[in-house]
Amino acid sequence: MNKRWCFGALAVLAMMASAGCAKGANDAKTAEEPAKPAEPVTLTVLQQAEISDEDFQLLFADPVKKKYPNITLKLVRTDKGVTLDNLIASGEVPDILTPPNADILGLSQKDILYDMAPLVKASNLDLSRFDPLTIQAVQSDKGELWGLPYAMQFNALYYNKDLFDKFGVSYPKDGMTWDDAIELGKKLTRAEDGVQYRGLDPVSSYILSFPFALTFVDSKTERASINNEQWKKVWELTHTILSIPGNALPKPEPGAATEGNFFIKDKNVAMLASTNLMAQIGTAASGVNWDIAQYPSYKELPGITGKLDTHNLAISKTSPHKEEAMKVLEVVTSDEVQLISARKTARKSPLKNPQMQKEFGADVPYLQGKNTGAIFKGTVAPAPAYSKYELDGKKIAQAKVKEYLAGNIDLNTALKQADEEINSMLDSMK
Repeated sequence: MNKRWCFGALAVLAMMASAGCAKGANDAKTAEEPAKPAEPVTLTVLQQAEISDEDFQLLFADPVKKKYPNITLKLVRTDKGVTLDNLIASGEVPDILTPPNADILGLSQKDILYDMAPLVKASNLDLSRFDPLTIQAVQSDKGELWGLPYAMQFNALYYNKDLFDKFGVSYPKDGMTWDDAIELGKKLTRAEDGVQYRGLDPVSSYILSFPFALTFVDSKTERASINNEQWKKVWELTHTILSIPGNALPKPEPGAATEGNFFIKDKNVAMLASTNLMAQIGTAASGVNWDIAQYPSYKELPGITGKLDTHNLAISKTSPHKEEAMKVLEVVTSDEVQLISARKTARKSPLKNPQMQKEFGADVPYLQGKNTGAIFKGTVAPAPAYSKYELDGKKIAQAKVKEYLAGNIDLNTALKQADEEINSMLDSMK
């Protein structure tokens, strides 16, 4: 063998080995270097849906901090001095909003919501995990995604077991129609020992309208949408319930802010047909002996116990931290956090995962032994599209239904006048 060739080959091999070792050493050095920590970011979250400080920490701040230590969440509470309109005017819109789906269209028209569709795609967030109705409610006709749901509202029929026992009446059952509930209410409406007991409190005509998914203003035509047969049926049902002798409200349509007082504090209401009041009732100092049954349904809408009503997370268009905000949304809507929400705070999850229903309220002491399965029976009507004038129309309609329930005006006239007054309001606002 040629010695010159042999020594040359060996030299080449040595150089290659040396280069390889140097490269390996550099790679090892690079691998050992710690990644540069992400810049600290504080994101503001506007409280629109009701949430306690404890629940905000449990469902938002703590799980986000655990996964993303650089992200800190700060809750901005609304009050008389802090409103979304004020924040918009001052250019201080929070990074994340928490609107109900009824407000989504109006907010998108104000041009303050960010279309999250590209961020969702980039993060590989699987929207098929959600109930399809909840996603449809936050999407535009063009496919823009204005929010992600993190909780769902629900209706239930709350009842005072002591009053049923006192009067020897069987407890309400799941799957009742309104006719069934009215007949049951009649048996429990009576005066005894100086106390007027009311058998059935419907709370308001507004809640009774949910299964029909009605609106006060048509979102497409922006005209009144109340003078029709469905609203007539709703107002008529409200009147029928409150016309049971002895079952009249102390004042017409007190609304959701006060109706629980009659059931919780006065304890003179046998059945309360309302939205989610379990926390208020379950933690009440008065200690009502209560349970729930499935919310009654209309005969023509069997099993429909309400309309889709979700609490959502939306990213503001002006936020300089949209990618970080998207990470927050991913965490809060994750299976892990949603299960904590269902177990510990009794919030109904928008996810299809059956575990959310199975473990609902498992860690809530006042729900042990309650018929919580009732809230998962039946279905809800899809959410209608809401006009930005919906709340203005609602104020007019509620004032008019009070006149009707007080006996100051007949039903057809009340609906006709409500329609005319809403249209007049719309004309002046435009």
